[in-house]
Amino acid sequence: MQLPEGKTGLLAGAALAATAAGAAAYVYTNKLTCEQGVVVFLDGSKIGIHLGKCESIDELKGQVEEKLHIEDCRLFVEQAEGRPELSSSAELAAALASPALRVSGVLLLLATADSQPLSSTAQQAPKLLAIPAGPKPLPLVGSFLLYKQGGQGHPAYNFAANVFAPEKRAVWGDTVLIVLPHSGGPDGEVLKDVQPGLLDYAVATCDPEVVAELLARQDDFPKLWGRRKAERSLQAVAGNGLFTSSTLDKDWQVAHGLLPRAFNQIRIKNYFGVLLDKTRSFVAAWAQMPQGGTIEGVSDWLTCMTADAVVKAAMGMDMGNVEAKAAGQPLHKFIDAFRFCLKSALGRATVESEFGSLAAWNPFFDGAAALAKKKASALQASHDVVSELLERTRKGEIGGPQSVLSAMLNDVSPSTGDYVRLQNIYGQVMNLMIAGHETTAATLAWALYYISTHPEVEAKALAEISAVLGERCEPRADDVPKLRCEPRADDVPKLVYLEACFREALRLHPAVGTVTRDVYADTTLKGTWFVRKGQRVDINNVALQRREDQWGGSFGDPNAYNPERFMPGAAEASGRHPNAFNPWGFGVRACIGSQFALWEGKLFLCMVLRCFKFRVPEGFARPLPSTADGGAAPTPHHLALRIWKRKESGAVLESISSQVAAAKAGAAAPAAAQKGAAPAAAQHGAAPAAATAAAEASHGTPLLILYGSNTGTCEELASSLAGQAAAAGFAAKTASLDSVLATPAGPAGGALPEAGALLVISSTYNGTPPDNAAEFARWLPKQADGSLSKVTFGVFGVGNSQWAQTYQAFPTQVALGLARAGATQVMEMRCSDVDSNDWMEAFDEWQREVLRGLLVTFGVNPPEAYVAAVNSGAAAGEAKARLQLRLLEASEPGQALSVETVIAQLRAAKPDGYHLLEVLENRELQGPGASRSTRHVQLALPAGEAGQYSAGDHLEVMGNNDKALVAAALKRLGLTGAERVEWRANIEGGSGSARSLGGSGGLSLILSVSDALTWLVDLAAVPSKRTVSLLAEGCPCPPEAAALRQLATEEGYKEKVSGQRLTLVELLGQFQSLSVSLDQLANLLPRMGPRYYSISSSPLARPGTCSISVGLVAFTTPSGRPHRGAASATINATPVGGKLLGSVRKLSSSFRLPQDPSTPVIMIGPGTGVAPMMGFLQERAALAAGGASLGPAHLFFGCRSSAEDFIYRAELEGYVKSGVLAGLHVAFSREPGASKVYVQDLILQQGPALWGLFEAGAHVYVCGDARRMAPDVRNAFKEMAKSCGGRNAAAAESWMGGLLEAKRYLEDVWAG
Repeated sequence: MQLPEGKTGLLAGAALAATAAGAAAYVYTNKLTCEQGVVVFLDGSKIGIHLGKCESIDELKGQVEEKLHIEDCRLFVEQAEGRPELSSSAELAAALASPALRVSGVLLLLATADSQPLSSTAQQAPKLLAIPAGPKPLPLVGSFLLYKQGGQGHPAYNFAANVFAPEKRAVWGDTVLIVLPHSGGPDGEVLKDVQPGLLDYAVATCDPEVVAELLARQDDFPKLWGRRKAERSLQAVAGNGLFTSSTLDKDWQVAHGLLPRAFNQIRIKNYFGVLLDKTRSFVAAWAQMPQGGTIEGVSDWLTCMTADAVVKAAMGMDMGNVEAKAAGQPLHKFIDAFRFCLKSALGRATVESEFGSLAAWNPFFDGAAALAKKKASALQASHDVVSELLERTRKGEIGGPQSVLSAMLNDVSPSTGDYVRLQNIYGQVMNLMIAGHETTAATLAWALYYISTHPEVEAKALAEISAVLGERCEPRADDVPKLRCEPRADDVPKLVYLEACFREALRLHPAVGTVTRDVYADTTLKGTWFVRKGQRVDINNVALQRREDQWGGSFGDPNAYNPERFMPGAAEASGRHPNAFNPWGFGVRACIGSQFALWEGKLFLCMVLRCFKFRVPEGFARPLPSTADGGAAPTPHHLALRIWKRKESGAVLESISSQVAAAKAGAAAPAAAQKGAAPAAAQHGAAPAAATAAAEASHGTPLLILYGSNTGTCEELASSLAGQAAAAGFAAKTASLDSVLATPAGPAGGALPEAGALLVISSTYNGTPPDNAAEFARWLPKQADGSLSKVTFGVFGVGNSQWAQTYQAFPTQVALGLARAGATQVMEMRCSDVDSNDWMEAFDEWQREVLRGLLVTFGVNPPEAYVAAVNSGAAAGEAKARLQLRLLEASEPGQALSVETVIAQLRAAKPDGYHLLEVLENRELQGPGASRSTRHVQLALPAGEAGQYSAGDHLEVMGNNDKALVAAALKRLGLTGAERVEWRANIEGGSGSARSLGGSGGLSLILSVSDALTWLVDLAAVPSKRTVSLLAEGCPCPPEAAALRQLATEEGYKEKVSGQRLTLVELLGQFQSLSVSLDQLANLLPRMGPRYYSISSSPLARPGTCSISVGLVAFTTPSGRPHRGAASATINATPVGGKLLGSVRKLSSSFRLPQDPSTPVIMIGPGTGVAPMMGFLQERAALAAGGASLGPAHLFFGCRSSAEDFIYRAELEGYVKSGVLAGLHVAFSREPGASKVYVQDLILQQGPALWGLFEAGAHVYVCGDARRMAPDVRNAFKEMAKSCGGRNAAAAESWMGGLLEAKRYLEDVWAG
């Protein structure tokens, strides 16, 4: 490389020169632009490595190769024109000496490995720039005054006005570099090697694209708490909690795996009773205000409300602040204590603010000592409150299973397998008590202010409340409608406009004005800027959420209040960036209580607006955001409201007052009762309203759910339906279709119940009933017309449309048969096609509709909890978890069992389960150099099954997950795999039960987590749309939740989930804010089921063994993941002497050789479809050896080429020579030098000869692909009937139908 002197040819134009000059202007004490060594980016990587100044090119390359783990590296100068290679020490010295080649003080180089040239992408990429300069910092104070001055009432608002106002952004841009001297302290070991002074430089932004990148690269930009003085002061007060700790902190990682579960969608609905009771108390207190009176200190009132609610819901203790404030009594000591602690930590507590101006000017008053004493007293009071909570929880006086404190005391974090440290519980509780209520209180204060000053918003809110609550209005004599007094849990999701009011207040006044992230390593941002390790990125939410391009347009001034911005469809219609709204943070650091806040806010606004009219006092100016009162979030400064009771609210307030009085009476129970066992409602964090709903008696209508299932899918669906039905109040039971014949369910020994209803869920197996429905299929046609007239039924069919001829055949037969016998159908038969990715959605829809139909049919009402769940879109009563897994603590006894021991124990409890089958032979069938693999595997059968199978039966083999999939799952769960898990294995199912390794309930076994993930769940499965929707509902990060909701749409799911064949673990990897435990992951996944292989042998030929022919499934998914078939890869890799988990599966179908061996046989089996034909040929050979006379047999086999995949060639040609096979017809679709030929082509060629066999009574056997091959073969035979048999099209169809009915045309086909 020839380096020119000076700047000639080195800077990319004047813009870069200006940027470099701007960076230099920042220097006030340190040397940001001094020589700081070299940063090297591997070609294609966004992360650089920092190296000290090197004297020689060889030394530099050696360091690069060592740190990047590459060999033969080449180095290129990132800032030089053309990005020339750096190949000598002289060139290195020249580059280091050139200021024009440095960005933010370092020389930037690009590296390649294995002596490769620089990629074209890297060559064409624009040069990296330093972060643009913002307003010029001042000496000593840097950019601090941008936060202090501006008259906006709060630092974040001041900064937004000074830097990111529209006219300022036109100058500085959306992202700027600012200087905050002496503000950046180290973060332990993480930033220990960062150059002193660099931490003072922060990146400030209001760009949603930057937020999106920080979200996508959370590992590169973690949150590191404690680097600024204010953060360390706050941490000293609030402890090391979820909010006030670093993402890399072990305390945060443990708690983050545990605490979000307390605020998931199901828990939040369970808290409804608590929220309702506390809101009642609040409304009752404000109802005592005189008409037109002024409420002072509105924010204080709201703090009392939200603090009481979150502590009662999450920890079971009612602090009683609302009631105390209403009575003019002192508030709970925690309120004043934490507020003073916050003021002190943030430097707002002064001698004058706490002790008055006289004390401040009194030379004999030791103000510092007084402040320190007050702070110590406040800290002690906070500790005392937490200690009291812990002690009462430990004694069982408060809390219960839903208590956050109970979880921290008793549960292991699913993320790390650790308990929350006892010393850390204080910090977690303090964070929850502060962040859990201050932010909601502040937002509600702003919402009330804006609604009271915007009558048009108030009118829309009232209209929505009336529409939601006024469904059962009763007119009165004075024409004042008597509305339902209070909302119910199912009403809250319907309050869409009120949610928009809450969100719009939160947009204008984010509770957290600035969200921070830290640069973990030298890297790039937006592919444009170079940022240094240790720099902080400050996202100014105030400016972000008031951008004209995101929030203006048709919605008007972005600084004005307009809830229409958050109505459904508004964001999409306006093209709003999904990361333009960031009030709760994002990613793994998103607020865990955001959904709790929304529920609380909507319920509160619904009830107070329902009862009261508010206006601001005359002359009250628009308030500034302020934390002067000691709160954590900025509230409307000194907000006061005038209040009037609404004319129609009399009955509502009367009802609320009576509820509050009843609650007070209950609270006045004798102390002895208080010290006893807590009421069940309290133990579960439920208030009386919730307890009443939970205890509501079910109507108990009988519901029998019958399933027909070979693989267990329909059985699992029946279990899911039973859970939903039970939640709807039905007395639901499940059983296989055949089992009901053995246990009469109706009067006088009738098989089907006449009381209640019957629902059937079934599949079809190659046109025949499932194995556990064969007897029922024979029984149903025998029932007389009208004999089932008292039966009410519904049918759901599960099928695969690749079996076009037999799709939904058996479920249709059941529906028609029951109707013919007089049964009443509650709704038309529904079905789902498992060949589509959204087949579960069809079942979910039927499940909801059929239960709704049954409720109407029987005139019964479901429990309130079911109605609430259905109306909110949640699952009302999930079936019992498919997998009951419990992560064992280190102190619990029990060794993890080996797989062999587990199988032995399962077989001891359930003898018809799986065996460990020894591999006797495992050889490759494909030719040398073939791109694919097909194995012939001979297995030893256990003594009990050695002679019990027939040629044509199947061997079911239980596969297991690839090691890479298991490792990825363990990494996402934060487990090593060596941990132990207790598994409750199902041993109760019969032959019709799900053919997996157990289910839920029964035998308790201890496995390693690694074995559990390997054998029990299908990690390679693509998650359903419903699963994606559930993840979106539980996602605490609003941008990630929005992205998940998009993935759950038809288009998003098809393009980015099913189209990419994403696994659940891959999906979870994209959304780091989701916290998933082992048992949650396991129950979001389908069970690992067996794969079925046609047996390619006959017990007559080699007793005690069987063989299968297995093609290896191996490909790379569109997402780039190497996929290996769970069973085929296991079989492929198992050596002779190894064991496979499997069992012979006898078929109830007629896929058997004719009883008369002289009957002609025509077999079609391309690829591994030849497997059962090999068994038939073995059997024919054995029969011939025993003296039987064989009829002619023809085999049509198909493969690519004679040299590649003509499997079993020697054996087949041997059968031709011996006369076992009269004709071997092989179709080659890729034979060199020849045109493509398929088996159906050869059938047509052999038409005359085959027609003669049909006339002699030939049987046809077809095995292979159901989508293309099987229909094409049928059509070929029908064409033969026309050309050789002289039939027209209709007659040919009739001829084929006759063969099928006579069981002379048999198929064993599978989805291709």
